[in-house]
Amino acid sequence: MGLLKVANLTKVYEGKTVVNDISLTVAQGEILAIVGESGSGKTTLLNMMSGNIKPEKGQLWLENEEIDLFFNRLIRELPNIKLVPQDYKLKPEHKIWENIDLSLTEYTREYRTQRVAELLDLCGITHIKDKKPKEVSGGEKQRTAIARAIAEEPLALLLDEPFSNLDSVNKQRLREKLVTIIRHEEIACVFVTHDMIEALLVADRIAVMQKGNLLMIDSPDNIFKQTHNTYIADFVQAAIQPIKDFVQHFQIK
Repeated sequence: MGLLKVANLTKVYEGKTVVNDISLTVAQGEILAIVGESGSGKTTLLNMMSGNIKPEKGQLWLENEEIDLFFNRLIRELPNIKLVPQDYKLKPEHKIWENIDLSLTEYTREYRTQRVAELLDLCGITHIKDKKPKEVSGGEKQRTAIARAIAEEPLALLLDEPFSNLDSVNKQRLREKLVTIIRHEEIACVFVTHDMIEALLVADRIAVMQKGNLLMIDSPDNIFKQTHNTYIADFVQAAIQPIKDFVQHFQIK
């Protein structure tokens, strides 16, 4: 059994099934990408895994311990599972290091200082620690949000479209940092994206969704090469076609 496991997660809105009986596992230190077009149900699935949305049915386990997804919580976020939303939700009036430190208020000052310094270094944001969110780039905001999320050493990290608001330079930096962070912290990571290229470059495994259904979950290599499912084959082809066009246009060998 993986570190994080979900079974038969299902969500229905106004009579329409938007996530249909999905099961998957994520191992310690593994990055799983959930890929799909807008409206495929991938973000709803992520929010059920984080405890923000109640499913119609389904189960979730962390380290073989079942987590109650139907309990009425005052704080919806599940212990040991951290979700980083698209808008980061950083506190604008606080400095970068303070945004991370705020996650550690129950710990001693000595530990907080040490842990914040470690996370600033791990996420490559030490040089901006005294700036406020409005003074840093989108990639730096995203890395700050990730540092804050993993401050208390959760077992699982969930990321909603982590690369979607970034320019190409910051995307590249975040891709590299994300792999480093997950390997270092040895947590299970799930991120959703509509961009197959990002999934192919970052993930250990890719899950492809269409209209609430999980079509396939496999290694990037097998997803890239598969030809049996025309939807997945077309999805991959559409993602790599701009690269082919670029190479052809500029006659790159």
